[in-house]
Amino acid sequence: MLAHDSHTAGPGPHRALHAHFLEVRRKAKGPVAVVDAHTMFVNSAAAGLLSSADRTLLWEWAGRRLSTASGRHPGRLTLPSGTLTGRCEGVYDSHVLAGAVIWLAGRPADTGPAWSRLTDSERTVAEHVARGLTNRETAALLFISPHTVDYHLRQVFRKFQVRSRVELARLMAIQAG
Repeated sequence: MLAHDSHTAGPGPHRALHAHFLEVRRKAKGPVAVVDAHTMFVNSAAAGLLSSADRTLLWEWAGRRLSTASGRHPGRLTLPSGTLTGRCEGVYDSHVLAGAVIWLAGRPADTGPAWSRLTDSERTVAEHVARGLTNRETAALLFISPHTVDYHLRQVFRKFQVRSRVELARLMAIQAG
């Protein structure tokens, strides 16, 4: 879980939003974000697609879709980082809209054949490690275990056929241009 929050989990709608995120995150197969006007929670797959600056645009997009009952149908979402496809569902606290769950599809442009074989989680871990973060730092940032980071990193090494973090960083720098 990656949280961009202006306040901590407390009573009321924010607590309902956080609880809903935890439930959705366990079942999510891809990138998912849970947002309201002040908070955004994202799983590790969405952490590579979104930044805290995207929260306002996500919330406005979800609000428009929920007000027209088109949220469950895929729609285009344009962010500064690019265009994604998403669908959303309202999160309610005592029949009051507390936030929205947004399931995202799409990813940054692939930069080579190995990129297409990476899962969203592997891609996110690889990006953090290539920037020089340790497994522990990456785990803390993505709210996952260092063992999970290690697992994803081993898969990335295998898919890219590299043996070190330095080789991974070099390869990613070359592919990024």
